[in-house]
Amino acid sequence: MLEDIKILNGTLDLAYNEYIYEYTVEVDSDTPKLDIFYECEDGTYIEILNNDLKEVNNVVYLKASKDGEEKTYTFYVHKNIESITSGIDLYKESLEVESEEFALYKVQILGISIFLIIVIIFSLFFKRKAL
Repeated sequence: MLEDIKILNGTLDLAYNEYIYEYTVEVDSDTPKLDIFYECEDGTYIEILNNDLKEVNNVVYLKASKDGEEKTYTFYVHKNIESITSGIDLYKESLEVESEEFALYKVQILGISIFLIIVIIFSLFFKRKAL
């Protein structure tokens, strides 16, 4: 029935073998479905089930049937989480703001200004009490 299977947008753990019915597939985190290339004998009916990759771990089935005989191939699909993390890291890097370092004189001027404001407030407060 089935002569060859290839995953165009992922990596199969094993090469196709007519006696192997379960495979593991690694795909990128943003892959919506498996692109499955297959070669089969004439008259073989192929049906692909559960091919929406909404979770990190998914199971996709390929059913091949011909003349009353049916074979089901199971693909355990794992989305690559590292690509999600790297995408988040890139986003966070784009949000970082470069901070300008204060020069020493700016810090000194700021300190003296705050000190003078405090002195003025206290002197006004105590002058009013004396009157």
